[in-house]
Amino acid sequence: MRVLLCEDQEVFRLGLRVVLEAQPDIAVVAETASLPGALAATAQVPAQVVVARQGLVEGATLPLLRDLCRQGTAVLVLAEPREDPCGDLVEVLRAGVRGYLPRRACAARLVEAVRALSRHEPAIDSTATSELVRYLAEPGAAGGLPQRPLDRLTDRQREVAELVAQGLSNEEIARRLFLSLATVKSHLTASMRRLGVRSRTQLAILVNRDSSPAA
Repeated sequence: MRVLLCEDQEVFRLGLRVVLEAQPDIAVVAETASLPGALAATAQVPAQVVVARQGLVEGATLPLLRDLCRQGTAVLVLAEPREDPCGDLVEVLRAGVRGYLPRRACAARLVEAVRALSRHEPAIDSTATSELVRYLAEPGAAGGLPQRPLDRLTDRQREVAELVAQGLSNEEIARRLFLSLATVKSHLTASMRRLGVRSRTQLAILVNRDSSPAA
């Protein structure tokens, strides 16, 4: 089985290589620190499975992730702790990903997932699957497709977005919600990524439009 590693943290990437190449049936054929690099590498050195850190396959790189999946390469996303993991899982599944494990999964589980994907079988962490079922069963989920743009956000992300739309600065939002400035920035970044906007102005326009009676 030919595996490509897409990981921008050198120590973690080295650990993945050691774990995988300890298996007699797995070979790491290339390493890259970005998703564009992974696409370029698979064109030169075909790989059956790409193991990628979640932060490298979301937001602006989602179209590239779709391209990678469409060309027949299986992708195993190593998920990082998030406030809204189910929303992130839905996002990558829509892109064509069929492998999803916590980044801190044990070595045996990682190897098992790579082998499953090489056999064209899904490899989704059981805990994530259970949470996803509950997520899709929530009112407004509608099979995973939010009815309104702001339904894509968690309650806290929506609070932050609505305060941005009211013209508050990050510092003012932090004081209003009793949050740290770093937490506010994290919620704001996640909200903009999930809604597909690139600036506070675009976010404010979307929030005001979505909240209006005619929306």
